This record gives sequence, C-alpha cells and structure tokens, in this order.
Amino acid sequence: MLIHPFYSACSLAFLLVLSPASFAHECTGSVRSADAQRFDDNRDGTLTDIDSGLTWMRCALGQHWDGHSCLGQPHRYTWQSAQQAARQYNQMGYAEYTDWRVPRLPELAGIIERHCKNPRINLQLFPATPAVYFWASTTKPKIYDQAYVMDFGSKGVTTLRKSEQALVRLVRGRQ
Repeated sequence: MLIHPFYSACSLAFLLVLSPASFAHECTGSVRSADAQRFDDNRDGTLTDIDSGLTWMRCALGQHWDGHSCLGQPHRYTWQSAQQAARQYNQMGYAEYTDWRVPRLPELAGIIERHCKNPRINLQLFPATPAVYFWASTTKPKIYDQAYVMDFGSKGVTTLRKSEQALVRLVRGRQ
C-alpha cells in the first residue's frame, strides 16, 4: 500500500503537535501551593523551604545553575545510580553541604505546584524543570524492585522498576 507524501507529512505534524515536549507550561488560579514566598533563595543554586526546613537543589542533576537558570540537559538515573549520585554530590560538598539525598515521596510532593502542569512545578523557583518522572527514595512496600516517582507532567505519583530511568533533584535537611 502506497501512502501519499502529503498524508505522511500531516501524520508526522500531528504527532509532533501532540508530543509531550510541545505542551506548554500552564497554570490556573491565583493561589500557589509552592509559592515563591515560601522559599529562601540561598544564592548558591539552592532554595530553603521555610515551612519544611528542607533545602532543595534548584536544578535537576546534570543541569547547572548559572545564577539565573538551570542550563544543560538533566541526566537520567536508575534508582540505585540516583543514590550513588547523591553520595558523589556529598563527596564534592555541593553548596558546602554533605548530606544531600534523594527525597522521600512526601517531600517531593511538597514542591508540586498543583495549579500548574507541564511541568507541575513553579518554574520561577525551579527553572527548566522537564515535565517527566523524578525519583523518590521511597520504595513500594513488598515490591522491592520498584520505587515511587513523581511525574512533573500531569500524571502525579506512580512507580517504576528500579532498573528504569528517571531524573533526580536532591534535597537535604529533615528526614
């Protein structure tokens, strides 16, 4: 069966328009769950959540903070390699701290912007955050080869096998 080039081009254009990368960041409502007022800018690529006392890296691992935004492409990690990456950041003493870790699921949920999607985060606080899965350190009970991820697109919480890959944003502070 021969497909006319016009229809092939239209199909490709349709797929590109509907690809997740093409969805625009969209926020509704005036009240923010992750309001900028809730965070202190430490001016070193980190923010401290005044409510929880947690300090967050503004960029996903693989990106770097230039004083205004997160540059570069984030790296994807398996769950185990995410834990190893946290240990490496501790050895480097990132932002002069040595207690960085992969966040627990409730901590990661605390930076979700419920009124936004694609990504579901305040881009003023966490710029250039992709609308994809981020690892939590929390494992699924009784299913030890799975851990929770937070989808910063629109899906929310789900699990992945620990051998799959997702992005990582490190945190430090209370446990």
